[in-house]
Amino acid sequence: MPDPPRPAPAAGPCAATDLMPTFWKYWDAARKLPRDEQIRLFQERVMGAHAAVYAGVFSNVPKPIPQIVGDSLDTMPALEADIRGLSASLSDELPRQIARFREAFPKFRCDTAVYLLYSAGAFDGATRDVSGKDALMFGLDVIAKLKEPLSPLFAHELFHVYHAERIPKAPEVFYWNLWEEGLASYVSQKLNPDETACCLPPSPPVDAALPKIVAGALERLDSEKPEDYRPYFLGGENALDIPQRSGYVLGYRIAAEAGRTRSLEELADLQPADVRKLVEAGLRRMQTETR
Repeated sequence: MPDPPRPAPAAGPCAATDLMPTFWKYWDAARKLPRDEQIRLFQERVMGAHAAVYAGVFSNVPKPIPQIVGDSLDTMPALEADIRGLSASLSDELPRQIARFREAFPKFRCDTAVYLLYSAGAFDGATRDVSGKDALMFGLDVIAKLKEPLSPLFAHELFHVYHAERIPKAPEVFYWNLWEEGLASYVSQKLNPDETACCLPPSPPVDAALPKIVAGALERLDSEKPEDYRPYFLGGENALDIPQRSGYVLGYRIAAEAGRTRSLEELADLQPADVRKLVEAGLRRMQTETR
Protein backbone atom coordinates (compact mmCIF):
# COMPACT_ATOMS: atom_id res chain seq x y z
CA MET A 1 0.00 0.00 0.00
CA PRO A 2 1.31 3.49 -0.82
CA ASP A 3 2.12 5.87 2.01
CA PRO A 4 -0.77 8.23 2.76
CA PRO A 5 -0.21 11.76 1.49
CA ARG A 6 1.43 14.00 4.08
CA PRO A 7 -0.48 17.21 4.83
CA ALA A 8 1.78 20.25 4.73
CA PRO A 9 1.46 23.03 7.32
CA ALA A 10 -1.19 25.52 6.28
CA ALA A 11 -1.54 29.29 6.29
CA GLY A 12 -5.21 30.04 6.80
CA PRO A 13 -7.43 27.88 4.59
CA CYS A 14 -4.66 27.32 2.03
CA ALA A 15 -3.31 23.82 2.71
CA ALA A 16 -1.13 21.57 0.58
CA THR A 17 -1.00 17.82 0.15
CA ASP A 18 2.46 16.35 -0.30
CA LEU A 19 2.45 13.36 -2.67
CA MET A 20 6.21 12.96 -2.68
CA PRO A 21 6.30 10.25 0.02
CA THR A 22 4.46 7.98 -2.42
CA PHE A 23 6.97 8.80 -5.14
CA TRP A 24 10.03 8.19 -2.92
CA LYS A 25 8.73 4.83 -1.78
CA TYR A 26 8.20 3.90 -5.44
CA TRP A 27 11.63 5.18 -6.52
CA ASP A 28 13.48 3.36 -3.74
CA ALA A 29 11.95 0.15 -5.07
CA ALA A 30 12.31 0.95 -8.79
CA ARG A 31 15.66 2.72 -9.18
CA LYS A 32 17.61 -0.40 -10.22
CA LEU A 33 14.88 -1.98 -12.35
CA PRO A 34 14.79 -1.97 -16.18
CA ARG A 35 13.29 1.16 -17.74
CA ASP A 36 10.05 -0.52 -18.86
CA GLU A 37 9.49 -1.89 -15.37
CA GLN A 38 10.14 1.52 -13.84
CA ILE A 39 7.48 3.02 -16.09
CA ARG A 40 5.00 0.26 -15.32
CA LEU A 41 5.48 0.61 -11.57
CA PHE A 42 5.21 4.41 -11.76
CA GLN A 43 1.85 4.07 -13.44
CA GLU A 44 0.76 1.46 -10.91
CA ARG A 45 2.13 2.83 -7.63
CA VAL A 46 2.28 6.59 -8.14
CA MET A 47 -0.37 7.38 -10.73
CA GLY A 48 -2.63 4.59 -9.49
CA ALA A 49 -2.44 5.81 -5.90
CA HIS A 50 -3.48 9.34 -6.88
CA ALA A 51 -5.43 8.76 -10.08
CA ALA A 52 -7.50 11.95 -10.09
CA VAL A 53 -4.46 14.15 -9.48
CA TYR A 54 -2.36 12.53 -12.21
CA ALA A 55 -5.25 12.67 -14.65
CA GLY A 56 -4.87 16.42 -14.22
CA VAL A 57 -1.07 16.32 -14.43
CA PHE A 58 -1.14 14.57 -17.79
CA SER A 59 -4.17 16.26 -19.31
CA ASN A 60 -3.51 17.35 -22.90
CA VAL A 61 0.12 16.21 -22.93
CA PRO A 62 1.61 16.07 -26.45
CA LYS A 63 3.19 12.60 -26.15
CA PRO A 64 2.12 9.17 -24.83
CA ILE A 65 2.29 9.06 -21.04
CA PRO A 66 4.70 6.08 -20.87
CA GLN A 67 7.14 7.98 -23.08
CA ILE A 68 6.86 11.12 -20.94
CA VAL A 69 7.35 9.14 -17.73
CA GLY A 70 10.28 7.16 -19.12
CA ASP A 71 12.08 10.23 -20.41
CA SER A 72 11.64 11.92 -17.05
CA LEU A 73 12.83 8.96 -15.02
CA ASP A 74 15.97 8.82 -17.15
CA THR A 75 16.99 12.13 -15.53
CA MET A 76 16.43 10.99 -11.95
CA PRO A 77 20.03 9.94 -11.16
CA ALA A 78 21.29 13.45 -11.96
CA LEU A 79 18.43 15.28 -10.23
CA GLU A 80 17.61 13.07 -7.26
CA ALA A 81 19.63 14.98 -4.67
CA ASP A 82 18.09 18.31 -5.67
CA ILE A 83 14.57 16.89 -5.78
CA ARG A 84 15.03 15.33 -2.35
CA GLY A 85 16.18 18.69 -1.03
CA LEU A 86 13.06 20.38 -2.36
CA SER A 87 10.90 17.54 -1.09
CA ALA A 88 12.25 18.08 2.41
CA SER A 89 11.78 21.86 2.40
CA LEU A 90 8.72 22.84 0.34
CA SER A 91 6.11 21.71 2.85
CA ASP A 92 7.45 24.36 5.20
CA GLU A 93 8.30 26.91 2.50
CA LEU A 94 4.84 27.02 0.93
CA PRO A 95 3.04 28.51 3.97
CA ARG A 96 5.72 31.21 4.20
CA GLN A 97 5.23 32.06 0.53
CA ILE A 98 1.47 32.22 0.97
CA ALA A 99 1.88 34.56 3.94
CA ARG A 100 4.11 36.86 1.84
CA PHE A 101 1.58 36.80 -0.98
CA ARG A 102 -1.25 37.75 1.38
CA GLU A 103 0.66 40.83 2.44
CA ALA A 104 0.22 42.12 -1.12
CA PHE A 105 -3.23 40.61 -1.70
CA PRO A 106 -5.05 40.49 1.66
CA LYS A 107 -8.30 39.37 -0.01
CA PHE A 108 -6.67 36.11 -1.10
CA ARG A 109 -8.85 33.17 0.00
CA CYS A 110 -6.93 30.27 -1.53
CA ASP A 111 -9.60 27.64 -1.17
CA THR A 112 -7.94 25.77 -4.04
CA ALA A 113 -6.28 22.41 -3.35
CA VAL A 114 -2.47 22.50 -3.60
CA TYR A 115 -0.30 19.48 -4.42
CA LEU A 116 3.46 18.97 -4.19
CA LEU A 117 4.37 16.12 -6.51
CA TYR A 118 6.60 14.53 -9.13
CA SER A 119 5.19 15.79 -12.42
CA ALA A 120 7.31 13.60 -14.74
CA GLY A 121 8.51 16.68 -16.58
CA ALA A 122 5.03 18.08 -17.19
CA PHE A 123 5.45 21.45 -15.41
CA ASP A 124 7.10 23.38 -12.59
CA GLY A 125 3.88 25.02 -11.45
CA ALA A 126 0.44 24.77 -13.02
CA THR A 127 -3.27 24.85 -12.36
CA ARG A 128 -5.02 21.65 -13.37
CA ASP A 129 -8.45 20.09 -13.03
CA VAL A 130 -8.80 17.44 -10.30
CA SER A 131 -12.19 15.78 -10.07
CA GLY A 132 -13.89 18.79 -11.63
CA LYS A 133 -12.19 21.44 -9.47
CA ASP A 134 -9.12 23.59 -10.08
CA ALA A 135 -6.01 22.56 -8.18
CA LEU A 136 -2.60 24.20 -7.95
CA MET A 137 0.32 21.82 -8.48
CA PHE A 138 4.07 22.17 -8.09
CA GLY A 139 6.27 19.69 -9.97
CA LEU A 140 9.40 19.30 -7.85
CA ASP A 141 11.30 17.49 -10.60
CA VAL A 142 10.97 20.39 -13.06
CA ILE A 143 11.71 22.99 -10.38
CA ALA A 144 14.91 21.08 -9.58
CA LYS A 145 15.82 20.72 -13.25
CA LEU A 146 15.35 24.42 -14.01
CA LYS A 147 17.00 25.52 -10.73
CA GLU A 148 14.37 28.22 -10.44
CA PRO A 149 14.26 30.76 -7.61
CA LEU A 150 11.25 29.71 -5.59
CA SER A 151 9.74 33.05 -4.58
CA PRO A 152 8.93 34.29 -8.12
CA LEU A 153 7.54 30.88 -9.10
CA PHE A 154 5.26 30.73 -6.07
CA ALA A 155 4.13 34.32 -6.60
CA HIS A 156 3.31 33.61 -10.27
CA GLU A 157 1.28 30.50 -9.52
CA LEU A 158 -0.45 31.85 -6.42
CA PHE A 159 -1.48 34.89 -8.41
CA HIS A 160 -3.22 32.64 -10.95
CA VAL A 161 -5.32 31.27 -8.08
CA TYR A 162 -6.05 34.74 -6.75
CA HIS A 163 -6.85 36.09 -10.22
CA ALA A 164 -9.40 33.31 -10.71
CA GLU A 165 -10.99 34.28 -7.40
CA ARG A 166 -11.29 37.90 -8.51
CA ILE A 167 -12.48 37.11 -12.07
CA PRO A 168 -14.26 33.76 -11.70
CA LYS A 169 -15.87 33.78 -15.14
CA ALA A 170 -12.88 34.84 -17.21
CA PRO A 171 -13.20 34.02 -20.93
CA GLU A 172 -11.09 31.23 -22.36
CA VAL A 173 -9.81 33.37 -25.18
CA PHE A 174 -6.40 34.44 -26.50
CA TYR A 175 -6.37 38.04 -25.24
CA TRP A 176 -7.18 36.84 -21.71
CA ASN A 177 -4.44 34.18 -21.89
CA LEU A 178 -1.99 36.92 -22.85
CA TRP A 179 -3.13 39.08 -19.96
CA GLU A 180 -3.28 36.47 -17.22
CA GLU A 181 0.14 35.00 -17.95
CA GLY A 182 1.79 38.37 -18.46
CA LEU A 183 0.20 39.81 -15.33
CA ALA A 184 1.23 36.80 -13.23
CA SER A 185 4.82 37.27 -14.41
CA TYR A 186 4.63 41.00 -13.66
CA VAL A 187 3.34 40.27 -10.14
CA SER A 188 6.14 37.76 -9.59
CA GLN A 189 8.69 40.49 -10.34
CA LYS A 190 6.96 43.22 -8.31
CA LEU A 191 6.80 40.97 -5.24
CA ASN A 192 10.42 39.90 -5.72
CA PRO A 193 12.24 42.96 -7.07
CA ASP A 194 15.67 41.41 -6.55
CA GLU A 195 14.78 38.34 -8.63
CA THR A 196 14.03 37.71 -12.30
CA ALA A 197 10.34 37.57 -13.20
CA CYS A 198 9.03 34.04 -13.34
CA CYS A 199 8.35 32.18 -16.52
CA LEU A 200 9.58 34.67 -19.13
CA PRO A 201 11.70 33.36 -21.99
CA PRO A 202 14.86 35.25 -23.03
CA SER A 203 13.94 38.63 -24.52
CA PRO A 204 16.43 38.90 -27.45
CA PRO A 205 14.83 36.17 -29.63
CA VAL A 206 11.39 37.66 -28.96
CA ASP A 207 12.55 41.17 -29.80
CA ALA A 208 14.15 39.93 -33.04
CA ALA A 209 10.83 38.47 -34.19
CA LEU A 210 8.56 41.04 -32.53
CA PRO A 211 6.76 42.34 -35.66
CA LYS A 212 5.70 38.81 -36.59
CA ILE A 213 4.79 37.89 -33.02
CA VAL A 214 2.68 41.01 -32.46
CA ALA A 215 0.91 40.74 -35.81
CA GLY A 216 -0.01 37.13 -35.06
CA ALA A 217 -1.27 38.04 -31.60
CA LEU A 218 -3.52 40.76 -33.01
CA GLU A 219 -4.97 38.28 -35.50
CA ARG A 220 -5.77 35.87 -32.66
CA LEU A 221 -7.14 38.26 -30.04
CA ASP A 222 -10.57 36.66 -29.84
CA SER A 223 -9.58 33.13 -30.75
CA GLU A 224 -10.64 30.24 -28.51
CA LYS A 225 -8.69 27.66 -30.53
CA PRO A 226 -5.98 25.63 -28.74
CA GLU A 227 -3.88 25.69 -31.90
CA ASP A 228 -3.69 29.49 -31.59
CA TYR A 229 -2.79 29.29 -27.91
CA ARG A 230 0.02 26.72 -28.11
CA PRO A 231 2.63 28.63 -30.17
CA TYR A 232 2.45 31.62 -27.85
CA PHE A 233 2.34 29.96 -24.44
CA LEU A 234 3.83 26.47 -24.61
CA GLY A 235 7.31 25.17 -25.26
CA GLY A 236 8.44 23.07 -28.20
CA GLU A 237 8.44 23.64 -31.91
CA ASN A 238 5.45 25.38 -33.46
CA ALA A 239 4.10 25.98 -36.94
CA LEU A 240 4.40 29.76 -36.59
CA ASP A 241 8.15 29.46 -36.01
CA ILE A 242 8.19 32.02 -33.20
CA PRO A 243 10.21 31.83 -29.95
CA GLN A 244 8.72 29.62 -27.27
CA ARG A 245 6.40 31.31 -24.75
CA SER A 246 6.45 34.62 -26.62
CA GLY A 247 2.99 35.40 -25.27
CA TYR A 248 4.39 35.74 -21.76
CA VAL A 249 6.69 38.55 -22.90
CA LEU A 250 3.90 40.42 -24.70
CA GLY A 251 1.59 40.08 -21.72
CA TYR A 252 4.30 41.10 -19.25
CA ARG A 253 5.07 44.29 -21.17
CA ILE A 254 1.39 45.20 -21.38
CA ALA A 255 0.93 44.55 -17.65
CA ALA A 256 4.04 46.58 -16.77
CA GLU A 257 2.74 49.52 -18.78
CA ALA A 258 -0.67 49.27 -17.12
CA GLY A 259 1.03 49.02 -13.73
CA ARG A 260 2.45 52.51 -14.05
CA THR A 261 -0.94 53.97 -13.11
CA ARG A 262 -2.63 51.07 -11.29
CA SER A 263 -1.94 49.07 -8.15
CA LEU A 264 -1.51 45.28 -8.30
CA GLU A 265 -4.97 44.80 -6.81
CA GLU A 266 -6.48 47.15 -9.39
CA LEU A 267 -4.81 45.18 -12.18
CA ALA A 268 -6.15 41.92 -10.76
CA ASP A 269 -9.69 43.32 -10.71
CA LEU A 270 -9.76 44.54 -14.33
CA GLN A 271 -12.75 43.05 -16.12
CA PRO A 272 -12.48 41.20 -19.46
CA ALA A 273 -13.92 44.02 -21.58
CA ASP A 274 -11.37 46.48 -20.15
CA VAL A 275 -8.58 43.94 -20.50
CA ARG A 276 -9.34 43.37 -24.16
CA LYS A 277 -9.05 47.09 -24.86
CA LEU A 278 -5.84 47.27 -22.86
CA VAL A 279 -4.28 44.29 -24.63
CA GLU A 280 -5.22 45.48 -28.12
CA ALA A 281 -3.92 48.98 -27.41
CA GLY A 282 -0.67 47.57 -26.05
CA LEU A 283 -0.13 45.32 -29.04
CA ARG A 284 -0.87 48.13 -31.50
CA ARG A 285 1.59 50.35 -29.67
CA MET A 286 4.25 47.63 -29.99
CA GLN A 287 3.36 47.23 -33.66
CA THR A 288 3.86 50.96 -34.29
CA GLU A 289 7.16 50.98 -32.41
CA THR A 290 8.57 48.13 -34.50
CA ARG A 291 7.80 49.71 -37.88
